[in-house]
Amino acid sequence: MRNRILSLCLSAVILMGAGAVWGTAAQATETAGEGATNTETAQILEETTDNQVPTDAAGNVITPETAKAIDNADLGVTMITGENSEEADDPSAAAGAEEVLQAPTADETEMNKSTIGAAFDSSYQFKSEDSIVYITEAAAVKSEPSDDAEDIVSLEKYSSINLTGTNDLTYWEVRVGGMIGYLDSSVITRDPAEIEALKADDARKEENEAQSKQEQEEILVEKTSEAKEDWAQAVKEERRSELANQTRSLNWNGPVLSRSKGSVYGPSGKETYYNLNMSGCVRNMNRRGYYYDVWVRNDGCKMFGDYIMCAANLGVHPFGSLVECSLGTCIVVDTGGFAAGNPNQLDIAVTW
Repeated sequence: MRNRILSLCLSAVILMGAGAVWGTAAQATETAGEGATNTETAQILEETTDNQVPTDAAGNVITPETAKAIDNADLGVTMITGENSEEADDPSAAAGAEEVLQAPTADETEMNKSTIGAAFDSSYQFKSEDSIVYITEAAAVKSEPSDDAEDIVSLEKYSSINLTGTNDLTYWEVRVGGMIGYLDSSVITRDPAEIEALKADDARKEENEAQSKQEQEEILVEKTSEAKEDWAQAVKEERRSELANQTRSLNWNGPVLSRSKGSVYGPSGKETYYNLNMSGCVRNMNRRGYYYDVWVRNDGCKMFGDYIMCAANLGVHPFGSLVECSLGTCIVVDTGGFAAGNPNQLDIAVTW
């Protein structure tokens, strides 16, 4: 758009010059007389020798200034209208003349934007420069020196660019991809050492962020583990509370073994009870890979984890087997002489 404005300005100058020439030509014609024509005047000039004073058809003296004005007037008419030329009737010649007046030349096309813009806006006035600078932050090159202007291209952080003009305002002139654009001067540095220092700072920040992230992940894992342990402990305590108050199997509606009822037939067969030190049995189970808490239920049943300890026929119920009795679920940790006579009998460990 600004190149077009320049072209129109140049055209105006040419037309103004032509007007001046026409004025001079008119004055020359008056001097020559009303009956004289350009052709006649030119003939008179050609016929005049070095020793003769040129005159027009009326006998008036033609000065060198008048003769030059007449020639320039003819030239102006030829350039603008095509009259008195062999190309006057040629449309292509007329089009060529118009193009001479309107189309910018190659030099005009290559003119720096700041040269054109300076005539309209002080933000286009730059001190000429030709140097390579660096970008401290990712930024966009603008088509005009304004925040609202269109982005021409985006520059990555730490990239380099050709600086072509500076001023005291926000945007400086740069060349990128063969185009002139404008870049925020606050992200420009001339010092490569500053870029290296910024890169080192970024590297330290990334390292610190990575370390912080790792520490946060470790804390999260630790807190998650603690939460799981707390949850497991809470579940265990809740389960332990339920078991501590249990007095019979939840799946059995028959008789329940007790101190007063020393022998009953429960869900798995005959049941009896005994009260011995179970530490040896527990050590034996630990050797077999069973590690549970040893405790006593409220009704006196000796517990190994969530199960009542009992003795059984190991051929029917091996160590670690879970067997249902009238008091709840038992775990086999022992055996006894009764097993030979009654292979399905369970001897329940209690404090009675």
